[in-house]
Amino acid sequence: MLATTPVRDDERLTPPIRRYLRWMVVSMSMYASLLVTSLFALRKVSDEALLLRAAFGLLPALPLLLVIWAFARYIREADEMQRQIEPQSLALAAMATGIGFMVAGFLGSAGVFALKGNLVAILVLPALLGSYGVAKAVVQRGYAG
Repeated sequence: MLATTPVRDDERLTPPIRRYLRWMVVSMSMYASLLVTSLFALRKVSDEALLLRAAFGLLPALPLLLVIWAFARYIREADEMQRQIEPQSLALAAMATGIGFMVAGFLGSAGVFALKGNLVAILVLPALLGSYGVAKAVVQRGYAG
């Protein structure tokens, strides 16, 4: 019988993953604070000030650029196996998300429920990230043997 030593969670966190997580926490904290700021500001700005409303409306999107940068950096720094897993996970997540929103569109067109375009647009990224998490678990399992 082979004795195995348990792997601690902090031993699984390679330097690229730690950097990625650090940047994600920073980015998402900025996103949350700018989202709240934007929502409060949009209540105060008149409907006629279209450029100002657009600026406040886009404010929460700025930290999402950091998310893209952090993910690209993580993939660049990851080991060879992770570089195989990540694109497969993203592809599966993109397909699942696309099909899910298409099905929702079909159901909306059939009158099963009402869809609001701005809400649908806002939900695409969270749905993609959620399906990416599931897809990554599935793909990693395939590499585990």
